[in-house]
Amino acid sequence: MAATTAIGRALFSFIFLASALEKWRALRAHGADAALFQSVTPALRSLKSSINANVGVDLCALLPSDHALVRAATVVELAGSALFACGYALGAKMLILFTLSVSLAMHPFWRSASEAAVLGDEATAGIEMIMFFKNIALVGALMFWLGMRSELSELREASKAKEKRA
Repeated sequence: MAATTAIGRALFSFIFLASALEKWRALRAHGADAALFQSVTPALRSLKSSINANVGVDLCALLPSDHALVRAATVVELAGSALFACGYALGAKMLILFTLSVSLAMHPFWRSASEAAVLGDEATAGIEMIMFFKNIALVGALMFWLGMRSELSELREASKAKEKRA
């Protein structure tokens, strides 16, 4: 059972680890000119303007630059995937934080759907919706792992207490 869970965590972590390492490579090689920023900047700009419009105050002025946000997200993704692969709950929590924030920022299918109706690009809206819900499923799997981990811990402690009484 221990080998199965370790292999499962490693396979699950691989998607995050490979993504983070590729982002880190691109950031180191190209810096602010990386193609990564060309795809991320419009989404971040849209998210920031949506936040400002809904809040009524320029809260996004308090945020660091897009470059710093992407670097921070990459570090969270890299550290979280490594920690999760090693079986640490902190890694799962970091991946949940990363995945939820990135999903909301990068895959806002609800906005894409209204834009798609105007632009006639329904395929893009559909892809964004699939990517968003795939990420939510990954969050669900991480939450399931955290829940099972705590339940197994409680069962072990109850079993040890029962053995001491016997």
